[in-house]
Amino acid sequence: MNEDQAHRILKPYYAKLAGAVVRSFATYRTRYPHRPIHQRRTTANVMCDEIWAEIIAEFDEDAPRVRPVEQSHGLRLLGIAGANGEIEVLLWFKKFDRNKRPRSMPTGRSKRMFKGGTFEMFEKAVTLVVGYQLNPEETRIRGVSICRLLDGRPEWYIDLDLPEASANIVQLPDSSPQAPSARRVIVRRTSQKRFGNDA
Repeated sequence: MNEDQAHRILKPYYAKLAGAVVRSFATYRTRYPHRPIHQRRTTANVMCDEIWAEIIAEFDEDAPRVRPVEQSHGLRLLGIAGANGEIEVLLWFKKFDRNKRPRSMPTGRSKRMFKGGTFEMFEKAVTLVVGYQLNPEETRIRGVSICRLLDGRPEWYIDLDLPEASANIVQLPDSSPQAPSARRVIVRRTSQKRFGNDA
């Protein structure tokens, strides 16, 4: 599937996709009092759940053409059917790095998907990744894009317009005890020296 083909299928849903992602981040920023102590893995898991909740609510009226697909091990995808009623596109929601590559644990399935593979249940469907990028301070959504991956890199991508309301998301002030620190401490292991009497 090339970019033009994807655009024709997905264009009616761009606003809903972007809005769902932006709202999920707003929910995470404003409703989780222990957010500052969350590890990045925890943040990613919570965001995954919040995005999925927003997607379910947003696309409920578009069924059965658009429908959620949940597989084992917590894999969640949004299936979009073509004119014949069969799913043609599967949307997978992930966090992107600055190069629009998904941030994910390297499981066997994710490695296959990042190389452009398909799912067993929907071998004819193309999997595209809906990814979000945060600003450097991780205080707002900087962008939402739809990518076709090939060998772990975007073969092409479509940047979505963010809803205007995204600029009005309630932000916690920097002085707030709940506000995350922009500074991160990275511990690197170095060679260890032993002190004491030589034997």
